[in-house]
Amino acid sequence: MVDQADLLERARQRDPQALATIYDTYAHKIYAYIYRHVGDSHRAEDLTGVVFLKMLEALDRDKFARDALQSWLYRIAYNVIVDDSRYNKRRPTSSLHEGIAMPPESHPEHLVGQRLQSETLRKAIDQLTDDQRDVILLRFGEGMTAPQVAAILGKTEEAVRALQRRGLANLRKILSPTLVQ
Repeated sequence: MVDQADLLERARQRDPQALATIYDTYAHKIYAYIYRHVGDSHRAEDLTGVVFLKMLEALDRDKFARDALQSWLYRIAYNVIVDDSRYNKRRPTSSLHEGIAMPPESHPEHLVGQRLQSETLRKAIDQLTDDQRDVILLRFGEGMTAPQVAAILGKTEEAVRALQRRGLANLRKILSPTLVQ
């Protein structure tokens, strides 16, 4: 395990190995978080690149993380997603490329069922408020704790827990007709 304080200090000194370690450690997590928001792998890749570009720009402005590197990176990702959604007023759509990389051993019926469940869940999550969606994706999609989510979103732990409760209740209402079928 890498010492976070040492890693942060080396990164502030622009140590290429430290910056590479940060990228290698967090890029796939940031990508997954962004993908859950935008639903398009190519756009998620681009936005992940933007997050790490902003990380490097923060070095030049002496605004690099002082501690809690993971929360700081997720906060940048959150802001990148918000900025992107302002410029792209459309809702996320499935990319034609998403279904291309199917494992050959899977049955098409199973894959179609999984895809429909995934799309149903994505559409249900899209019906939540922005705050509820952010909390649900960070808590369950990224497996973060309430304190971590609170730090990323700039909210109190109590607010995060309340948003989680309301978001899950709303998902239950939205999905209940689907689950009965």
